[in-house]
Amino acid sequence: MTAQKFKLSVVFGTRPELIKVAPIILQAQQDDRFDVEVIFTGQHDELVRDAIDFFEIKIDHRLKMMNAGQSLNQLLIQGLQQLETVFTDGQKRDAVIVQGDTTTVLAAGLSSFALKQAVAHVEAGLRSYDMDHPFPEEGNRQLVSRVARWHFAPTAQSGQNLKNEMINPEHICVTGNTVVDAVRLAKQRMDDGRSQKLMQELGLNFNPEQKVVLVTAHRRENFGEGIEHICQSIQTLTEHYPELNFVWPVHLNPAVHQVVHGFFKDHKQVHLLQPLDYPNLLNMMHRAYFIMTDSGGLQEEGPSFNKPVLILRTTTERPEVVDVGAGVLVGTDKELIIEHARRLMDDKKYYQQMSEVENPFGDGHASERILERMYQDVFGR
Repeated sequence: MTAQKFKLSVVFGTRPELIKVAPIILQAQQDDRFDVEVIFTGQHDELVRDAIDFFEIKIDHRLKMMNAGQSLNQLLIQGLQQLETVFTDGQKRDAVIVQGDTTTVLAAGLSSFALKQAVAHVEAGLRSYDMDHPFPEEGNRQLVSRVARWHFAPTAQSGQNLKNEMINPEHICVTGNTVVDAVRLAKQRMDDGRSQKLMQELGLNFNPEQKVVLVTAHRRENFGEGIEHICQSIQTLTEHYPELNFVWPVHLNPAVHQVVHGFFKDHKQVHLLQPLDYPNLLNMMHRAYFIMTDSGGLQEEGPSFNKPVLILRTTTERPEVVDVGAGVLVGTDKELIIEHARRLMDDKKYYQQMSEVENPFGDGHASERILERMYQDVFGR
């Protein structure tokens, strides 16, 4: 007897979203029970292309949600209008997958809900409970939680957050984080020779003995004084450690780009790069001694490479990385950044405590659990 087909739509708009839904798409395409439709909203167009190519994802619907100078409301309206055009094509969809907390996620979640299509929220239940940090992501994910049919929580803590908010426990499934699946897939596609070649292409010819710190910062809440404090901290650390190198792929937003280049243009120890494509970013995480970041994704990926993470935020919706000891919240406080960076450099025991923890985000098989749960819920066990 032929299995019933599950019509699955997967929506993404940014590179972090694609990285985390790519394992689901690829897994579903290998499973004869699923008919997969991939929708790219274009929220971040150029930054996504490398990951689309790397994972060899075929796009079925390519939208243009982003226009120059848009407000968040205008971005949301574009998303709602363009997604409705796709979702009203007469096809019955068993589920629409959204991932994370971007405006794409909110638009796809609300649009699907209004059209009575079941929403599956991947990476559900992350909470800072501070609507300003991160903004607008905290509001987006809380809103989507109210309309989702499936809540695929990456950790037990995120699942508990949803239960505390009176989400039906029968609709919550703790799966692990698909970013671990993505790293596992990416490692299969890379080898040491390619890794060395990528480094050379970036003009980074470090000796194996040289320690390298990967830095990223792009959050709105760190614009202005926050970015300046991060730069000042790094400047101090270069004076303490003349052999230490910092690699900083600088976000294109002028609020970040101008400040960072103002501090470090032509600095011998601080290597400023264009935003890295996904393979190069993974390669830099692998090469780094530790990571300084305000990125949610890097907080998750760092433990997959056994790299300590200094989190350049005052709160995190991924408390697991702090709870297990793989990361520490330093915000943009210069004294805290310098203190913990120096401990990682000078205290081997402290470094080992942070780098040798069990990955709190799962075993790399979250995608399989997500697909199986949806199929069984729709077509029976």
